[in-house]
Amino acid sequence: MPRRVTLTLLLCGGLMLTGCGYPEVSPKTYEISKALYSVCNQKSTERLETVQKLVQSSLEQEEISQREAEWLGEIIKQARQGEWEAALRETRQIMEDQVGR
Repeated sequence: MPRRVTLTLLLCGGLMLTGCGYPEVSPKTYEISKALYSVCNQKSTERLETVQKLVQSSLEQEEISQREAEWLGEIIKQARQGEWEAALRETRQIMEDQVGR
């Protein structure tokens, strides 16, 4: 099974309670998602490392949850593997799922 299909199935399986979308996330996770979207759109491996460090420091400072860090980490992993479009879609999905909350 292609890697991005597997990731999508895992994300949807883990989020079944919310209808295959992301539940409400912290303001910091939303902020990181916007940065990650920009990085993926530009396909910037250098800035991807910066976002990874931001995710880690935000987790350590308890600004984001472990679950949020895992979601962001999976998207970063996709981007590192050159799956920029899939990473872009997932990042956009996090942001879109926050509208109206």
